[in-house]
Amino acid sequence: MNLNNTSITQRLIISSLISLLMVSFAVLIVIRSLFYVESTLKTETSRHVSELIVNSEISRRVFALTSRVKLLEQTFLYSETVLSEEAFNIDFQLQRLRDLSTNQDFSYQIDAFIDNFHRFLGSSLALNRILKQTKTIDATLADQLNALEVAVAASKLEHLGEEEVTIYNNELDIIAMLRESFLMVGKMLGDIHSRITPETEKVLLIEAEKELDILQLHLENVDISTTEVRTQKIAIKRTLERYHATLRKIRANLDQRWIVMAALVQAQAGLLEMVESTESRVQEQTLQLTTQLEDVITESRFNAIIISLLAFLFSVLLVNHVVSRHIQKPLDDLKDGFDRLVSHGTKRPIDLGRSDEWGHIENAYNNMAARLSEAYQAITEEKKNFDFLAHHDPLTRLANRLLATKELRNQIADSKENGTKFLLLYLDIDEFKTINDSLGHAAGDNLLVNVAEKLTRLIGDSGFVARMGGDEFMILIPNTHLEQGKLIAQRINKAIKQPYYIEKSTIFVSTSIGICEFPDHGHDGETLIRNADTAMYYAKRNGRDSYRIYTDEMTTEVNDIIETNRGLNHAVRRDELTVFFQPKVNLASGNIVGAEALVRWQHPKLGLLPPSAFMEVAEKSDLVVDIDKWVFSKVARLVTEWKNAGIDTSSILISVNFSARMFYMTDLAEQLQKILDKTDCEPSQLILEITERDMMRDFETCVRTIETLHAKGYKIAIDDFGTGYSSLSVLKNLSADYIKLDRSFIKDVHSSSSDYEITKAILQLANVLDLSVVAEGAETRPHVDTLRQLGCASAQGYYFAKPLPVDGWLDYLEENQRKASQSDFIRLKSVT
Repeated sequence: MNLNNTSITQRLIISSLISLLMVSFAVLIVIRSLFYVESTLKTETSRHVSELIVNSEISRRVFALTSRVKLLEQTFLYSETVLSEEAFNIDFQLQRLRDLSTNQDFSYQIDAFIDNFHRFLGSSLALNRILKQTKTIDATLADQLNALEVAVAASKLEHLGEEEVTIYNNELDIIAMLRESFLMVGKMLGDIHSRITPETEKVLLIEAEKELDILQLHLENVDISTTEVRTQKIAIKRTLERYHATLRKIRANLDQRWIVMAALVQAQAGLLEMVESTESRVQEQTLQLTTQLEDVITESRFNAIIISLLAFLFSVLLVNHVVSRHIQKPLDDLKDGFDRLVSHGTKRPIDLGRSDEWGHIENAYNNMAARLSEAYQAITEEKKNFDFLAHHDPLTRLANRLLATKELRNQIADSKENGTKFLLLYLDIDEFKTINDSLGHAAGDNLLVNVAEKLTRLIGDSGFVARMGGDEFMILIPNTHLEQGKLIAQRINKAIKQPYYIEKSTIFVSTSIGICEFPDHGHDGETLIRNADTAMYYAKRNGRDSYRIYTDEMTTEVNDIIETNRGLNHAVRRDELTVFFQPKVNLASGNIVGAEALVRWQHPKLGLLPPSAFMEVAEKSDLVVDIDKWVFSKVARLVTEWKNAGIDTSSILISVNFSARMFYMTDLAEQLQKILDKTDCEPSQLILEITERDMMRDFETCVRTIETLHAKGYKIAIDDFGTGYSSLSVLKNLSADYIKLDRSFIKDVHSSSSDYEITKAILQLANVLDLSVVAEGAETRPHVDTLRQLGCASAQGYYFAKPLPVDGWLDYLEENQRKASQSDFIRLKSVT
């Protein structure tokens, strides 16, 4: 007989045949205890594993559904069909999730989530319908404005022949202002689609209502009393009342949406808390099962020992041998396995080395341990995923604003405790919006990833890097002083200022950095971030691609800039801008060959302001595009007026400066053509100027834009040449017509050998590349003589004339042309 294959029952039967009847009774008790252990293991293991599997599945589905609901909330402007289909799919999954568990509390939680989701869906559908109503009202209002314009024009034509009737010419201008206000309202409603924050939505709605009020004021200024005009004004007023009512609906709906989303987040938190609660309950039950089995085994052992003591000594020894070898050791191994499973959650199997009943128990335990360990690992991974997504930016994988704020609070607490300092660097990418607008958001995202990788490599383990949103990043560097911070900022500027090859395009970017030191520049996180952001803004205002350390004076200056920006918005709408012209003179003949149009602001309180007082502020927003368009339109109208007045401008080319945002607009040529179609100005009479620095931000796009503008007839000039990043290989492939030599080279060209040689080399290079050169900043006679000696074709500067108002420019042009005619007459007479 093979003893290894002998069951415990057989061993005890053999012993009972030798021992007394009492030993047999003891064996029966032991067998009953073992059977109870095995059945309990099978039953409880199956139940616990089932609960863990259900719990893991619930966790996975909750995460997937909340992600889909979040995506649905972010893109609520689907068509109703798409929105309804997606909502039906989510609702169906929620119902399936509800049926997955029999837990009553979980059912209550999922019911609350479903109820809030239904409220969210209803709010989204209602908002879509309201927005459709606004489109209908927009169309109606547009038609009514057209009808009003026709009625006003008809009224003017009707009274045109009457001598005693005074003709007012401002009604059509009012119509234009009505249209402008109408378009502004549509743009503001379109901006609501970005859904940034509730406060932003409220501000946009308030601005839209204000713009509607302005439109109504303009409407009241239409002072024509014909029946048709009055009828159209009444119709427009009614439409405006509908518009106001629709805006109130939108506000109420958006307020309700944020309340519903807060309830959704709370319901989601309740679901996740329920998942964690279930996991804890299963662990507690596992511990209770272990205790229960230990109690049963202890009781069985105690009974066997008591009965054995009453038997013969041989029976006691025999039973003791059976129990210690065939029961105690396997039970200890099983208990150790349970302890490891409870304390570490690992699936380390036990090996009892038995093929009897203990072999079945061993298999049951190992299977249970494996399934429990897998379930624990799945739940742990789900927790890690939730935590990572909550604290990291999904695009760059850097810490997000939430984690950065926590890290900043911890750093402040640590520095206060240890009496140390740390630096906070706040930076963003210069002209990032221009890249997004010209190449698309995919290219912008690619650029952000590249910048994040460079910052991570540069800072390494010495600091903390986070993406705060958009193109803004924050860096914390502990135990560092300002002098070290300057070196770090310089390295960052140098590392970022490299070419990036994205979407088959070469992009040059730079970054502006603001630096704050704790505790000198703030004692809390909010103050430090705000002051660093202010210093960053100051770096942008002073040329970009640099860093600035915060000072208290910066806050005062930024407040002034905000006021300037607000006033500049009003200036564009109220036509407070004006254009001055600075002549360009042929150095050989002294004749005027062109002029540069320079914008000025006729401030109602401060008087005439130069571009340096407001253009840097405008360049931080889309307002610079409005100013560029205004200047271009103004120049085109003036050229038309000069033609109609008989002024000879056939040999005069007018230069108009364009910002990077304007120049990189994909439909730039079309927009310019729409402006010229309203005038008699031709593209061949205009030179479009863009700075060398802006040109190199996206060279490939710049080349395509220049080719398109050339095809239309425009000429292109590279402004501030010599101060950017261009190389000879870039310059030879750029089909520009002019380069404008920066005034920094002209300032000392007559006295500095290096400036003289640089200017000479640029002129020779321009001659090889067939480019005309205009020297800027010619302010003295030595400047002009030196430039003429070097062979420079033309120049502009205070030596010839300061920027002149329109009347002064025309007088200067007339005087120059008169002198030229006299010189030609004298020259002709001397020849004859």
